[in-house]
Amino acid sequence: MQIKGMDGNFIEELKGRTDIVDVISSYVPSLNKKGSKYWGCCPFHHEKTPSFTVDREQGYFKCFGCGKGGDVISFLMEAESVAFYDAVKMLAERAHMEMPKSIPSDHGEFRALKERLTALMRDAAKIYHANLSKPCAAAAMEYIQKRGISPSSVTRFGLGYSNGYTEIITSLQALGYKREEMLKAGVIQERDGKFFDAMANRLVFPIIDAFGKVIAFGGRVLGKTDFAKYKNTDNTLLFVKNKNLYGLNLIKKLRLKTKVTDLIMVEGYMDTLALVQAGVENVVASMGTSLTEEQAKLARRYVEDVYICYDGDTAGQNATLRGLEILKRHGIKVRVISLPNGEDPDEIIKRAGVNEFLKYKNAAVELTEYKLIRLKEKHDFNTPFGRASYAKEAAKIIAELPGEMEREIYEDYVAKLSGINKGVVKAEIKALATGSASSVIVTTASVANIEANVQAARYVVNRCVMGLEQWDNYADLMPTEDLRKAADYLNECRFAGKAPDVGTLYHVTSEEEANEIINFDEKRYEGSESAAYNDCLTLLKKEYVKSKIAELNERYRLCTTDEERNEIMQKLAAMEAEYRRKNGQQ
Repeated sequence: MQIKGMDGNFIEELKGRTDIVDVISSYVPSLNKKGSKYWGCCPFHHEKTPSFTVDREQGYFKCFGCGKGGDVISFLMEAESVAFYDAVKMLAERAHMEMPKSIPSDHGEFRALKERLTALMRDAAKIYHANLSKPCAAAAMEYIQKRGISPSSVTRFGLGYSNGYTEIITSLQALGYKREEMLKAGVIQERDGKFFDAMANRLVFPIIDAFGKVIAFGGRVLGKTDFAKYKNTDNTLLFVKNKNLYGLNLIKKLRLKTKVTDLIMVEGYMDTLALVQAGVENVVASMGTSLTEEQAKLARRYVEDVYICYDGDTAGQNATLRGLEILKRHGIKVRVISLPNGEDPDEIIKRAGVNEFLKYKNAAVELTEYKLIRLKEKHDFNTPFGRASYAKEAAKIIAELPGEMEREIYEDYVAKLSGINKGVVKAEIKALATGSASSVIVTTASVANIEANVQAARYVVNRCVMGLEQWDNYADLMPTEDLRKAADYLNECRFAGKAPDVGTLYHVTSEEEANEIINFDEKRYEGSESAAYNDCLTLLKKEYVKSKIAELNERYRLCTTDEERNEIMQKLAAMEAEYRRKNGQQ
């Protein structure tokens, strides 16, 4: 009997000696026994309620969510994106069984070529690595020491050095490899009839797949040159750049020692190496600035949480946004690690240690917040139109969120940041979410209202920081984030019993806002400063109460019990009475 060109008896023996639960549990850590079967969350699609089952006795798996099912071989084919033969070979190695020597198959020649190129890449990596101990690699060793790469990391990552343009050709030929094979593996290139090492004179980083096989190389120039700083092997039979992640082989080893709950995704080799060397081992690199669908699928096989830590320049930020969207589409919870002053992980670790980097990881923001932060940079927050325009675009982002609770969090965030009443922001989002064409933001009245609130708050802060009025806890009344920072400083001064220092404003809030507060034009209120101060406070308090009423109305709409409704109604009545009183109504 033949099964896909292989001896059926061998396949049956292999499956009999393989525990399907043991194999699948390395991909589904949450696999738990219930009755005679094992259940967990499916590794092939995103789900919160387990619908994936494994039957040890019958030797099959089945997901009732996405419909995928089969035996242990088909599981490995799906989980590792490999062909039938490769899945069988993986299981044979695991079971310590020797593969049949003669395997009738139409793809025999193709498989033989692939195995030949794999051996060639392994030997090329050994040649590059051995070069590091030779005098020719002095510049490479100087760079390694300058970057603080330890000898153990050199060995762990298999770093090497390419000695010139032709040495690798001569060395591989001495081992019996042909020049045509080197071309197919991507080790050498050809130009104008001349053949040369694709990594010539570079520090070499072997790119190793999840099975521990060298499939490509990355190279970094040493010293000044007109060539690109980093270079990867071109796509080959073994290697397709956008379908691999650098460092994935180490993640697979790490999973054998401990549970891996999240991955940190960086751009390049040195970031990966620096973090792993510092003890942060759950790191992979996308080997460039554009994360692909295939790389997202790879990451999803291992974890449900990914932190992206790309460069802080514009290209890096745009790449981060694209990557976040791709990862989210594959059911991954994604967050962004933002490092200060354009630093990369290696620089952070050298400057302040690995714990400093972990602080930034702990402060990582999710996709929506990252979008809103990036959006803020595109708008002039010194003008009411700029803030209103920001709120309008932010509302589009929030309207795409599926859950009411998540929307409410970001509604509050945008309202406080822009100075627009939360009820107005909520109405805009609702209009967008329901497909209404009418927009409630950026009307003349709302812009005027924003400007009036901001100017009133600046005057209140100005009078108090100058010591002309007594500050109370007015932080909640402040319409923008920068003004709240100034208010927090005045709170600290009040509780510490010390007079505010005007110059300190430049350290606690933005320079632009500090200038606006300190240089506030008081001539408009000349002769009636105290009355104007009280009027500004009244205005801010009215707007605060108004925003709370809008929030309570929304809570009332969403509440589910009579007890909740009665409680909210009492608060609403009190708030509305206060608003009428402050507004001069009976």
